[in-house]
Amino acid sequence: MVDEVRKLATALGEQAQQLFGRLQADNPEVFDHLKAAGGELAAAYRAAVAGHEKRWSAPDPAESEPIDVEE
Repeated sequence: MVDEVRKLATALGEQAQQLFGRLQADNPEVFDHLKAAGGELAAAYRAAVAGHEKRWSAPDPAESEPIDVEE
C-alpha cells in the first residue's frame, strides 16, 4: 500500500510540474502573482499557528482564588 501511495504522489507531482511549467511559460506574470499569493497564504497560516501555539502553551489564568480548606 505504501508503494501505491508513493506512486500516486509521484504521478501527481509530475502532473503538477507539467501544469505549472506550461502556466509559467504561457503566462509568466500570472505565475508570479500566484507564487506571491501562495507565499502570503503560507505566511498567514504560520502566523495563525504561532498565535494558537502561544495560547495553548500559556498557563491558564486563575479565574478564582484558591481556598485553603485545611484550616
